[in-house]
Amino acid sequence: MRRPLAGVAVAALTLAAMAGLTSPAHAEPDSIDLTLLGTTDVHGHVYNWDYFANAEYSKEADVLGLTRVSSYVNDVREEVGPESVVLMDSGDVIQGTPLTYYYGFGEGRRAVLSGEEEHPMAQAFRHIGYDTLGIGNHEFNYGLDMLKAYQRDLHTDEGGPALLGANVIDVATGEPWLEPYKIIERTIDGTTVKVGVIGLVTPGVRIWDKQNVDGILEFRDLVETAKEWVPIVAAQADVVVINAHSGKGDAPDDGYDEQALYENAINNVAHQVPGIDYILFGHTHRDDPETIITNVAGEKVLLTQPYYWARSITRTTVKLVQDTDGQGWMVDWSEGNAPHAVATYGYEISSEDQSLKDLLADKHQAAIDYVNRPVADSVAELKAETSRYEDTPIIDFINRVQTETVAAALGKDLGDATLVSIAAPFSRTAVFPKGKVSIRDIAGLYIYENTLMAVELTGAQLRDYLEYSAKYFNQVKEGATFDPEVGTNAGDEPDYNYDILSGLNYSIDISQPVGKRITGLTYPGGKPVGDGDAFVMALNNYRASGGGGFPHVADAKVVYNEQREIRQLLIEWASARGVIDPADFFVKNWGLITAPLPAEEPSTTPTPSPGTGPTPGLPHTGADGEVDAAVGIILMLVLLAGSRSVLARRPSL
Repeated sequence: MRRPLAGVAVAALTLAAMAGLTSPAHAEPDSIDLTLLGTTDVHGHVYNWDYFANAEYSKEADVLGLTRVSSYVNDVREEVGPESVVLMDSGDVIQGTPLTYYYGFGEGRRAVLSGEEEHPMAQAFRHIGYDTLGIGNHEFNYGLDMLKAYQRDLHTDEGGPALLGANVIDVATGEPWLEPYKIIERTIDGTTVKVGVIGLVTPGVRIWDKQNVDGILEFRDLVETAKEWVPIVAAQADVVVINAHSGKGDAPDDGYDEQALYENAINNVAHQVPGIDYILFGHTHRDDPETIITNVAGEKVLLTQPYYWARSITRTTVKLVQDTDGQGWMVDWSEGNAPHAVATYGYEISSEDQSLKDLLADKHQAAIDYVNRPVADSVAELKAETSRYEDTPIIDFINRVQTETVAAALGKDLGDATLVSIAAPFSRTAVFPKGKVSIRDIAGLYIYENTLMAVELTGAQLRDYLEYSAKYFNQVKEGATFDPEVGTNAGDEPDYNYDILSGLNYSIDISQPVGKRITGLTYPGGKPVGDGDAFVMALNNYRASGGGGFPHVADAKVVYNEQREIRQLLIEWASARGVIDPADFFVKNWGLITAPLPAEEPSTTPTPSPGTGPTPGLPHTGADGEVDAAVGIILMLVLLAGSRSVLARRPSL
């Protein structure tokens, strides 16, 4: 229950003692220490294991996993007593590694849905003894049936963590689809303390997983929901906690629009909703152990975001003192006693919980065996390292599979429309080695469980789309040397929000301002794209639902949506052919420039033989696996006379 500021309570107790008031029959302690532990965005990382590298994470900053978290939690419980500890996670649990893929969407899915197997993440959280779990947006990725199975497995006859989501509303009933809150009772020093935890999740789920939730669930504004539930919980609890899967955000407090359904709004919740003591939050994958906000009522609120993938756990010690009426407890914010959150990182935890490692060993090994299964041979090494700033075969591989799948499905229904495809460079470390390519290699390239869709666009809309994507690059002066370390990710735009188009030729003039960068947009034969031309664009469900804020696609007519997972399509394409050869899919069709193309030229460069010509002046790995710097410079000089190219800083070799 939220009560007056702690200083008032301390003063009241002091005056009572000075007046010689008789103490109650059961003497209450003057103060109680409560320990709040939190993790977030675990994304299936039980073990300190990189399934894509087939090895443990060895760099100090990368050491992670619930096996270390569990060891740390056990130590804290032993230190302060288990009744003094409340352990929470703020969501994004059941997606993110081959372990969670295998049992959520892959070969182990049927066994989990039927109850033959338990969900590995539910087993892990039960074993560690979490008290509450916030629900994350990625909990909806595998459909509501899998989410229900996960929720089922969180509970046994001995109990289990509550999965909370106050703003997840059942459309049919208008009531919360999940438990909105949980009251946790602890007996500390012979005294009962009640902690009320309210769950919230970003309303972005309605966009990103539209195909799974549309018409079934709605997601309400975070501030609106907190205003509804905080008073209800505060009337029952001594400490009020928000367990939220949403980032801090930058929405204004003045004129805050609840109808906007902001993705990230934790700062607004903390500031606008009186009665909250502590907020555990996640979603943005940032390391943010402690922030203190003073709300509209003058009360202080502590916010903490642990680091993602179980790379850290935050510990907050909260000192509680009796309130003025002596009927409950409140947080002491007086100097020297105020709550303080501290992060402990995976590399600082020397031991792992062997019992947890043993518990999931068979499931862990099943995931390892799955991802190491070879599916094809690659005739050359294909890397994604430079895909964000030069045309590479490995991204064309994705686009070719997407194009062929949609073309086969639509057939004559495609009509006069031109089929194109877009894909984003999700991973800079993805590599198809020369020789055997495994599921692990393909999963390392396409790290998300997106499904394939296709929508109708006009030529004008397609140009708008490409212009929006091109804002990923920082503007440079004409003729300036291009450094990818500072030239990309403008405005902190992530790599996954930069889309690459196959099927048309175009250049990105990064000397121009945002919105005026796409030049030479033509068909392969050189004909300019007209504003009214008809296109069908293959893309993933995240993008088609509005993810990333790209224009036009969320409202476009959907012409293909068979719920086929793109990663599995890539695996099936490679497996069916047995060979991955850039000659089968690589068409060089785009590049970066710093001057407009001459009117008579349809593209930055002529289309070379697949697997050869590099983007001028940028690092290139040829079919023989060697960096072909000299050829790149010669092509730049010969082919781009009259149009200055962008020269990249070459990495050391």
